[in-house]
Amino acid sequence: MLKGKVIEVKNLTALQAKQMYSIMTKYYDNISEGVFCADLFKKRDVVLLCNENDDICGFTTLAIFPHDERTQLLFSGDTIIEKEYWGKNDLSHAWIINALSHAEKFNGKTYWLLLAKGYKIYKFLHTFFDEFYPRVDTETPQEIQKIIDKFSTEQFGKKYHNGIYTAGKDYLKEEFAQIDETKLKDKNTAFFLEKNPNYAKGDELICITELCEKNINRIGKRVLGR
Repeated sequence: MLKGKVIEVKNLTALQAKQMYSIMTKYYDNISEGVFCADLFKKRDVVLLCNENDDICGFTTLAIFPHDERTQLLFSGDTIIEKEYWGKNDLSHAWIINALSHAEKFNGKTYWLLLAKGYKIYKFLHTFFDEFYPRVDTETPQEIQKIIDKFSTEQFGKKYHNGIYTAGKDYLKEEFAQIDETKLKDKNTAFFLEKNPNYAKGDELICITELCEKNINRIGKRVLGR
């Protein structure tokens, strides 16, 4: 089992940042160390997953943005875990614990904004949360769509349109972007592909869910040990 630890990005060592970049290059093409580090150091926290030798085997980053005095947005950046640990919940557990700690300190609603450039990232939402958007067979409420649009327009400008951020940077290597026939039968995967058909070119679907105990489903609570 991997050990999760949360570090403020400003306290990362140069070696840790280099190890994180090295993992990204295994799974993504069209990625540069300069762009990766520039994006990394705009974030607040990084959740590192380390093995018994303290080698980094996965990570995700987090930034916090105010929306209004009663609403804050937690924004995830680059997220990756080594293939040998796929299917385990180590990263999910560490991330949710950290995210909920920020939500619980805030006197208002906290939403998580997630950029899904692959169906495995999108899967996190329907695996652990009851309500999230966009999702199959459900219209995104107008007030929620306004939050997505406002944040995305401010952050991405003209690269944001109709729920999609056309990032124009890194994208999954072909061997990891492919989706086999059995997964295509899953309604959530099919919905993701419908909403983000150019995911393999690096397009990212902007997703949102409320971060609170009541919105975490049975599987999520089991991962949290609650």
